[in-house]
Amino acid sequence: MRTIFTLIGMLVMATGADAQNIDFTHDGLTRQYRIYIPSELPESPALLLALHGYSGNNNEMMNDYGLVELADERGFVVVCPNGTRDQSNNRFWDVDYAFHGGFDIDDDGFLRELALHLQQLHTLDPNKTFVTGFSNGAEMCFQLACRESETFMAFAPIVGMMLDTLFTNCNPTVPRPILSLNGTADNITLYEGDMDNNGGWGAYRPIPEMMAFWANILGTTQIDSTNLPDTNPNDGSTVKLDVYSSPSHSLEMWYYLVNGGGHDWPGQGGNMDINATIEVWNFFERISGLQCSGDVDGSGEVSVDDMLILLSQFSSCTEDCSGDLDSDGDVDVEDLLVIIEFWGETCELSGACCMPDSTCQYITAVECENSEGVWNGDLSSCTTTNCSSVAYDECVEAMSASNGSTAFSTVDASISLDAYDDSVCSDNYLGILNADIWFTYEATCTGTLNVSTCDSATFDTDLVLYEGNCLNKVQVACNGDDDDCPDFTSNIYFQVTDGNTYLIRLGGWDANSSGTGTLFINCD
Repeated sequence: MRTIFTLIGMLVMATGADAQNIDFTHDGLTRQYRIYIPSELPESPALLLALHGYSGNNNEMMNDYGLVELADERGFVVVCPNGTRDQSNNRFWDVDYAFHGGFDIDDDGFLRELALHLQQLHTLDPNKTFVTGFSNGAEMCFQLACRESETFMAFAPIVGMMLDTLFTNCNPTVPRPILSLNGTADNITLYEGDMDNNGGWGAYRPIPEMMAFWANILGTTQIDSTNLPDTNPNDGSTVKLDVYSSPSHSLEMWYYLVNGGGHDWPGQGGNMDINATIEVWNFFERISGLQCSGDVDGSGEVSVDDMLILLSQFSSCTEDCSGDLDSDGDVDVEDLLVIIEFWGETCELSGACCMPDSTCQYITAVECENSEGVWNGDLSSCTTTNCSSVAYDECVEAMSASNGSTAFSTVDASISLDAYDDSVCSDNYLGILNADIWFTYEATCTGTLNVSTCDSATFDTDLVLYEGNCLNKVQVACNGDDDDCPDFTSNIYFQVTDGNTYLIRLGGWDANSSGTGTLFINCD
């Protein structure tokens, strides 16, 4: 993080997750908001407004979604305002629900003026002002995207919809990037829409039609679809990410479709394959270039080459518009200022690094490697990375693992008493399974399962594979030292059946063998 400083004076009164509601008068009403300001921030930090759902409140939004922890890690300011109360004494955002006909609350103006006030009061960056929300708060996001796009730079509505009254009257002054997420089994925000208003909220169109509407507004005609890893097969849902983009400008729309997902904030409830809080902020960081937006050519640093590209596109934004760094539709002086701001910057994304002492630090991959840590990937978060082995020290605490890589540490683990038979792999030096930890895995294929620490651990590893569960498990394979793996690391190949459950036990060869590493799993 560039230019770290500590905010003092006027910020002290607002710092802390337990900060009290602060009054803010707008349109003759006394409104409230809560603010969290981390102790360390970059210059001109970003501002995130997070809007609660219908009948919710800003305390829930501040405390239950991991926003405070992520703000500390990434260095941004979180503000959670309160909606007003309706005839049922429920807090709400006025998006013209059918049963709110008697209300005319200027929530558009309230949130706009609050953001502008906070930008000035706390020296926050107007070009890094974002808004997210859940359910009714998500619908408020869509409304702001239609009506207040000059103030907010990007939007992230979670399980929301657009009432047809807004759908047919949405004309953003400046199209802005959007992340949206919906579940196909949501019984409140119906994926198939509700044009007959059977739910009582008001008429709204199917969610796919809404996303096509925004893709058209943003001019994002290219779609890149990815089925995200099903890291928690027990949650009954999977996630597909569609990234909408254009060859002629830098606007993007990210759409997360949770197949089987309900009316939930993923990571906090319902789907657990992703964490919506982290996905939202990763989106804001990427599309707004908070890490290093001057790197036009993607070389990893801001240099003369980036300046030349920008100058070649100056005042022109046709087939290629990579120089439009502030996403306003033009390559102009403002984009030159971005280049100057980041001049000479090395553009490395940070992520969660599991340190040798089992702590987690949010640093770059190079810094992680130099510290002999275990890298968890660009923009991975320490708030969801468990670098301690204690959480899966015994079989009954086994961590759910999926295909791909999983960082681990055995530094603080104890030795399990579960039986194992080293005669199954007597030719490759299985040891005592010192400081062992456990993983549970559901096979995704009928074929060959590969479980490996090959060249990816700091110590002499042992692996044992069981079929079944902790109460009824049968050892089926083991490996101590694989001939093709350096430093006495391990490799197991075993024929598995799709859908069957397997337990993976990972430990060290002798009493001095423990440390960190990455477990790789593949099934084909």
